[in-house]
Amino acid sequence: MKRTALKIGYIGTNFHGFQRQPDLRTVEEELIYHLRKLNYIDDLKKSRFRIAGRTDAGVHSLGNVISFQSEKEVRVNEINNSLPDDIQILAKAPVRYGFKPRYAQMRQYRYLLFQDLDIAKLNEVADVFKGTHNFTNFTKRFQKTTTRTIDNIKVSSVDLGDYHKKEFPNLHDTLSPIFVDIYGESFLWNMVRKMMRVFADYALDKITLKEVENLLNPPENSPRASIKVMDAEYLILMDIQYDGIKFKYDDYACERFRRDLVDSLGDLQKKYAIRESMVKSLNDLCNL
Repeated sequence: MKRTALKIGYIGTNFHGFQRQPDLRTVEEELIYHLRKLNYIDDLKKSRFRIAGRTDAGVHSLGNVISFQSEKEVRVNEINNSLPDDIQILAKAPVRYGFKPRYAQMRQYRYLLFQDLDIAKLNEVADVFKGTHNFTNFTKRFQKTTTRTIDNIKVSSVDLGDYHKKEFPNLHDTLSPIFVDIYGESFLWNMVRKMMRVFADYALDKITLKEVENLLNPPENSPRASIKVMDAEYLILMDIQYDGIKFKYDDYACERFRRDLVDSLGDLQKKYAIRESMVKSLNDLCNL
């Protein structure tokens, strides 16, 4: 019986998060249903089905990881043919019997900021967060330990204009986001989205750098700061890496998922065009 790890891509828009929940559509539930349907697993305990992380409702992924053991040789595209288009297997790797995907060497999250923010100020606040800190103010619930290490944060302004002109030559220009890529071994619940609120507030001069520093490593038993989380739909779990494990990406699976993403972009652009035309017409009709 072989144990296999799979890297999962999904669009979180129509999922109520990753973790199974009664009567709700989740990524984990879809995966288990189709793995059972194809006879890769039966009993979850016997197959030692494990997951790397539980993303919230609306959060997307190109690199979440599951693992299980099966007597059947895992065929990525057989599974993908059964799965819905908004969730696909992108890569696989053979792993040892005791492998637990929760214990990763590195996770990479990307948050997209669509506000007009100063890149230099975003880099200033990023430097404050790098390193090991007590992130108790940046989680939604109390946990046994709230100390985490941020290995790196990369802030970049990305011009998607050329890509959109190539893929959709007849469509309107699209607002290009700022990418904030955060790298670390593990993260607390809501940690990245609360961090992004502080990033945006500092760039908009709503908070000082000293106040940001005070949010980290707070005195013991001090009341937790109230930080409103940023929207989930702008967060992507980009990748999870493990020491000594190399995933092999499936070319056909990656191209299939890319094509589905491009098709959905076209639908979104059409919806945008409809609403834009209605706004323009209202402006003319109502003299707005």
